[in-house]
Amino acid sequence: MTGTRRVYGAPRLPSWVVPRPHLVGLLDDASALVVVRGPGGGGKTVLLAEWAQTSADPDLRGAWYDLGDRDVTRRGFWAGVAGRLVDAGLVGPGDLLATASASMREVGDVRAFLVRGFEQVGPVTLVLDTVDRLDDETTADLLHVLGAVPTVRAIVAGRSASRLAAPELRLRLDVRVVDADALALSTAETARLLGVDDQTAATARQATGGSPLVTRALALEHEHTGHLDPEQAVESLVLSAVTSLEPDVVGLLRRTVVADAVSVDLAEDLTGRADAAALLDQAEALGLGTWNRPGHERVFTYTTVVRAALRADLRRSSPELFAELRGRVALWADTHDRPVEALEAAVDAGDVPLANTIVRNHWRGFLTEFAGTVRRTVSPLGLVRLRRHPLLVFFVALGFNADRRGRARAIALFGLAVASARVARSTVPPEERLVLRAVEMIALRLTGRGGAAAGAADDVVRRIDDLTPEQHAQILDLLPQVYAHCGVALLHARRSTDAVAAFERGLGEATTALAALPNLALLAGTHALEGSMSRARALVEDARGRSWPEGWVDGYTGSLLQVAEALLAVEDLDVETAQHHLDLLERHLETIEHWPLIAHVQALVDLLARGADAALERLEATRATHQARRSAHPATESTLVATRALLLVAAGRAHTVLVSPPDAAKDAAAAVALARAQLAAGLPEKTLATLAQSTGAPFSSIRTQTDRALLESVAALATGHETEAVAALSRASALLGVHGLRLPVIVLSADDRERLRGLAGRHGLVEAEAILGEPWPEVVPSSGDVPVLTPRETVILRELARTGSTTEIAERLVVSNHTVKSQLRTLYRKLGVGSRSSALAVARRLGLLDDESRLARLDDESRA
Repeated sequence: MTGTRRVYGAPRLPSWVVPRPHLVGLLDDASALVVVRGPGGGGKTVLLAEWAQTSADPDLRGAWYDLGDRDVTRRGFWAGVAGRLVDAGLVGPGDLLATASASMREVGDVRAFLVRGFEQVGPVTLVLDTVDRLDDETTADLLHVLGAVPTVRAIVAGRSASRLAAPELRLRLDVRVVDADALALSTAETARLLGVDDQTAATARQATGGSPLVTRALALEHEHTGHLDPEQAVESLVLSAVTSLEPDVVGLLRRTVVADAVSVDLAEDLTGRADAAALLDQAEALGLGTWNRPGHERVFTYTTVVRAALRADLRRSSPELFAELRGRVALWADTHDRPVEALEAAVDAGDVPLANTIVRNHWRGFLTEFAGTVRRTVSPLGLVRLRRHPLLVFFVALGFNADRRGRARAIALFGLAVASARVARSTVPPEERLVLRAVEMIALRLTGRGGAAAGAADDVVRRIDDLTPEQHAQILDLLPQVYAHCGVALLHARRSTDAVAAFERGLGEATTALAALPNLALLAGTHALEGSMSRARALVEDARGRSWPEGWVDGYTGSLLQVAEALLAVEDLDVETAQHHLDLLERHLETIEHWPLIAHVQALVDLLARGADAALERLEATRATHQARRSAHPATESTLVATRALLLVAAGRAHTVLVSPPDAAKDAAAAVALARAQLAAGLPEKTLATLAQSTGAPFSSIRTQTDRALLESVAALATGHETEAVAALSRASALLGVHGLRLPVIVLSADDRERLRGLAGRHGLVEAEAILGEPWPEVVPSSGDVPVLTPRETVILRELARTGSTTEIAERLVVSNHTVKSQLRTLYRKLGVGSRSSALAVARRLGLLDDESRLARLDDESRA
């Protein structure tokens, strides 16, 4: 049916129009109302005409009514619409709408009359152009008809059409809005309209903002001159058009285009005119911009091309006036929750102190949803001007830190921010000093100086406690974020209890739902990492029920929430769900400071899903990547040492752990890792000794305490100390039950679980018996599967790796060939092999050849 006029009165399509079937499809939507809105020249009318001609609806019937540039009364509008329907043959002589003009002068209930009249028409689409001319009463009529008569739908176009696109309207009607962004030409459409290549089209689109009208003007210029300079051509077109306007309007344009959005009060301030609103109305009528309502305050937004051209002209011709006006815009935007616009305006004004104030006032926003904008925006000011403002230097460093290629630059700038903050703290009020100390803390943390960062976090918390109520109120909006960063510093120093306290205080200081989200996510992740799974589960459920801004939940802000979700899934043995949550963080892994925590959880998921060898491979690769970036916190990096030890034991390579043991005296998790390796190597006495010697070691989480109790029970049982084994198992059972933990049971060998289950049964530990009896996967091999070599056998193995000649081995060890052959037979039997090559392969897999210095020590022991 293409080419058939199924919408009466639709205008002819220009020959140069670029088809836009994707937008036509939006207008074919079944919604009762489709609103197409955008500035003059935005392509609204052309789109409606294209839809009228190419709609995929085979039963389309309708009429087009253009209100034009005249104000239309209620009766005049409906008389005009009815007349169009009559002309289209959609209203018969006896139908109510045939006499609409006369009838509406007499009827008492206009809307009831319209409903009865449209019910007689049957399925029809009203296409209404320039609907901004409709008054409130007529608009309400239209909405009433659309809601009461299911066979009527409307497609309307206007500059703002604000009443018809209001969110509350969607509670009563199905409404689709096609806005200026959707109407803007794409690069491919621009290329087709101009007849140029994609690169030139991209430049042209940037200059025109995708405006169909301006792009068409460029096309005509191109046809006329044969060459194309999009930026210069667009600026010339705009300036030429503006100079022909009334002087009052030109004056308003020049002084108000310095703002991205102009409220009435800002326009009056910038122009000094009480009639600024009326002049902006004229600018809208001329198609230079549109009125919008972003909140409760109406603001005027110029089209991209008008704003860019006039702003560039003002900057060039009157730089002092441009700077002054941009400074006023910065102050207005700062107090109207438009931080990015405020910062950009302050930089244009060359006002570094104002830029610093804006960043301080909107610290939370620049750390989260506007992350990265400070570096890009303030860089033109130069480091020499910024260096006295540590907050700005810090945010520039933060921008470099988010770039995997900018780490070295970030470290240098963080150092400068720390030094600058220490100098500046002596000259500012207490609340400002607190903010600068927090900046110093974050900079220390992001450069891997975890101990110093934790000390700074303690200082920040003390400073908050020392604030007066008035000073506290000055930075109230910053406190949730300050506490969050204090907690992260403490978390990375392995002070989880203090971290939780900081996060909870941050949650308590939040005055909005948005401000609460970072601390909620951090609390959930911290509890999950510590092993308090019941608490973590409750926090995750809370977080799931909240509304998160786009990008937060799978970005830095929500990263520990994803960690919590992954650990909960691990505890449920749902590795697919766990991996899904970790995959959401994959794009951040090269730059995020939480990488050791994420790598730890990834290792657990890999262990369950793919086996110990695959888990080890990924963990080692991740550590190597970050070692090159110098991005590890020593305390959290030690977590990965313990994680690696667990994976080695699971891979049957407990001896590798014993060759280079973690420092059990300094870290409870390291002590558990070493004890696990000793137990796997068949050394239960050493296991108990290690656990006993590590009593009081720091960083003992609930998860570590549970691992410790289970290993102690296994080792005590293996050495015949059943009473001690029962006591340890009872402690483990309590921890497992109260905190909802299961992973410590999973990383026991099947044989050890069965032994503990028997112990629980003999001594009436019902809950422990039930947990141990569940069908857990076999992740860690039994100790009987790991050969335990004597020091002498280890020396023989080392010599075997050097040579296959028994004579050479005998000569080196100063023993007989017969002795060497006897010791080789014992070695082969323990390794379960029958040849030298097989023995060496098994030995390497088990980690028995990992450290030559260790073997040399064993050689000395055997000789002694």
